[in-house]
Amino acid sequence: MAVRTLQDSIQLEKELVEAIKQNTRKHGGTIFKKLLMSFAVPYVVFIVLWVITSEIRNMVAIQYDDTTLNTTSLISSILLVVMVTIVVWRWLEKRFHGVALIGQLVGISKAVLVVEKKIEETKQKTEAAPSDVAEIERLAYAAWDQYTQVMRDAGLPVD
Repeated sequence: MAVRTLQDSIQLEKELVEAIKQNTRKHGGTIFKKLLMSFAVPYVVFIVLWVITSEIRNMVAIQYDDTTLNTTSLISSILLVVMVTIVVWRWLEKRFHGVALIGQLVGISKAVLVVEKKIEETKQKTEAAPSDVAEIERLAYAAWDQYTQVMRDAGLPVD
């Protein structure tokens, strides 16, 4: 479908943005779950491990009055907490792709912004050139295609 006027391309962009908003709202719960699993669970693992290792360090400090042992237990507990947290985070990221999803959704927002900027540039001209209108159409369809690909990669259907 070829867009012939600037008004048609503006309407196309508005429909694109509205379709993205509606579809994202529709899958908001699933997207939130993916983000929560990718960020909150590793944070909880970090806190739980920190509390457990702190209690163990306190027991060791009370039982043995040795600063070298206290320092060694502190270093080893920090390394353990960081290592386990990273392993859990990477495993959850592979499973839920929360960080990747955020990056891809930001990319979609940038693509829509590029379309809006091109429309504003074209509005500033006295008369819209057919090449500008065609470029707006191409950018709008590219943004939609990017959005549908991201949603499908995340396992979410797009209407």
